[in-house]
Amino acid sequence: MTPGGVSSMTYEDADIFAFISKKSRPVSAPEKVTVSENETLSGGNSASKISPENEIGGREKELFKEISGSEESSDPATKPAFEELPVPLPETVTETDIQNPSGSDSKAFSSTFSGASELSGLSRAVPAPASSFYPEDSYPADFSEKEELPFEKFEDYDFGISGAPPSLVEAFGIVTTGIEPLEITPSAATITGYIASARRSEIRLGTYVVVPYEDGEKLFARVGKLQYRQEFAVDDATEIHSRRMLNARASPINEADYKFLACLDPLCILYRKKTEGALTRRMADRIPRPNTPILPVTDRLEVQTGLNIPEEGVFLGHLSVGGELVKTHSEPETVAYYLRNDYSMGDPLIFRHMLICGSTGTGKTFLSKNILRQFMTESNRYRLRNASDKARKNPCLVIMDPQDEYSQIFEDNETLTDDDRFRFESENVACGRVQSTKAFVAKVDGQKYPGDKSRAEQIEFTIPFSFVEHNSWLIAATGMSELQYIGLEVLLGDFFKSSVPHTYQNFISHIENEGTRSYYVDSNRIHESSYDGIVRRVSSRFFSKVFDRDATPISDIVDKIFKPGQISVFPTEYISSPRIRDLIVLTIMSMIVDNKLNTTGIDAIKETPIILALDEAHRYLSKANGEHARLIISRFADAARQGRKEALGLFLITQDPQDIDDTVIKQINTKLILNLNNDAAISSLKVPKEYERRIPYLKKGQMIIHSPDNSDIVEILGLSSCVVRHR
Repeated sequence: MTPGGVSSMTYEDADIFAFISKKSRPVSAPEKVTVSENETLSGGNSASKISPENEIGGREKELFKEISGSEESSDPATKPAFEELPVPLPETVTETDIQNPSGSDSKAFSSTFSGASELSGLSRAVPAPASSFYPEDSYPADFSEKEELPFEKFEDYDFGISGAPPSLVEAFGIVTTGIEPLEITPSAATITGYIASARRSEIRLGTYVVVPYEDGEKLFARVGKLQYRQEFAVDDATEIHSRRMLNARASPINEADYKFLACLDPLCILYRKKTEGALTRRMADRIPRPNTPILPVTDRLEVQTGLNIPEEGVFLGHLSVGGELVKTHSEPETVAYYLRNDYSMGDPLIFRHMLICGSTGTGKTFLSKNILRQFMTESNRYRLRNASDKARKNPCLVIMDPQDEYSQIFEDNETLTDDDRFRFESENVACGRVQSTKAFVAKVDGQKYPGDKSRAEQIEFTIPFSFVEHNSWLIAATGMSELQYIGLEVLLGDFFKSSVPHTYQNFISHIENEGTRSYYVDSNRIHESSYDGIVRRVSSRFFSKVFDRDATPISDIVDKIFKPGQISVFPTEYISSPRIRDLIVLTIMSMIVDNKLNTTGIDAIKETPIILALDEAHRYLSKANGEHARLIISRFADAARQGRKEALGLFLITQDPQDIDDTVIKQINTKLILNLNNDAAISSLKVPKEYERRIPYLKKGQMIIHSPDNSDIVEILGLSSCVVRHR
């Protein structure tokens, strides 16, 4: 006997297990057993002198009893005839190994022995070996003919498949109370899920899941935290363990040794008031039962309802998590993100303003083209609050274009395929050129617009100095003091009351006149130093290049610029002076704002819905650090506040959102945030902390969208193709 209590055995001992491997081994003729007369007559010594062959035969009988579960029949005819079958041992076995199966070898022996009793009952699940353990005529005596098979054949049973519903087969795991108790409060919740090892690679931070209730309602949640915990208490923070794991031959991690946990952040409860009623949502006010399955969201409507995303509107992109598209079992499988564009819940959200921000090279222009194109469809019409007939009109899209890229909306994207167009159509994505696109070019002395990026119609204009009468800040240079600004308004007011033509050159001649200077200084209307400072700042060669040039005054083509259904682009790339570019942009902006906010404005502007797209918005709406900037910001903050009722929407594009004045930022409802690496820029957007951390890692085309009046904050991917030309 060995220390483990198992008798030492020879090579033949293993024959009883040969049915496992189905291999044959050479059979030698049995040797004849010789027992002497003395040994036969002496009963006391016979047991100790039994030959090895008889000893092995006795063990075979004992093993047979355990396997068959019955006593051996005394009838020699019914005794089972054991065939000699191959042994699952190494091909070369030493005599020492055979005689001393100790340690792990004895454990293997006992496990093999115990496995034999389990395998004996699987007549259907496990194919019988070529030579059955029981010959056809040698079944144990207590098995009747009807009991030859342990169970009848079941054709529909699929061994290894659970037979659970498809939804349960797809489950990520279950809700568990083994780590922390389930709880929900008005301000927080603790819902922990155990994730099965086969699905762990599919889980990400932000993954959307549903947890069903017994009454048909579903908890819609987002994965907010992931963690591993040990299944068994093992100290893996040791030098030995780390070296073993770092060894190139080390086996990979066994997922069964660890608990993989997902903490769920409940977003809402999905339910239907009636069996066929519309799917709606309410706040998460109940917790699921323990052991409830955690399922992936496979219904597009559940995702849109759970995140409060409109089912139609202005297409912005596709819902994603960690840069990977969220896919469902619906057709199409992606989840489109729309911006509400109707009057079902108030005014369309474009009139609550939009901001697109991202570092240089992150695809701001590409994205802006795709979004702005969606507003220019024939069916997209807005109503004017003060219109007598309550008629709806197409919007006029006015774009301030510092890089001369948006006039390309006039051109088709030649690289789009039929498959692209079919996909766009299936999700109501407008594509193709807008033939009403026109480029309005300011005439500047010494500068010429090339106009080689599109075939859009080009209309040249000039800015008359008369615009300055009600917008003195147009020529008020940055850094002008408050006394100087007051003095400038006095000079302008008196000049426009005069009978001379109101041109820039006449104004400069007027204030440079010595008699005019003496009049204002001697009468103490303007201090001497302030007057001289005004003359220096206003007498700029930049102004002489842009005011009153040989072209049509912009005031005479207002009807051509602000026309429903038209895209009016104002390119400024060809102008080398930043100050002149700013002057042109501010002139167009002030024209729109003044006429929208005043009760008596130009009808072409007052009675047309306008979307003002302002690229490099931080240049014009920066934080006020002087009288000049303060006046600009004040005016446009008013426009942002009243834009909703005046059908004026601001579409701001910038790489420096932190530079835009807070009074304007606060009026913006929808923010599309691409990759930003500036901490000041990120913090100025005031998004939840968990999304702030993602912003520096967003890839090109990937963005965070924060639109409280439209949906929960989510991540989306923009289109990979531009719906119009983009070069």
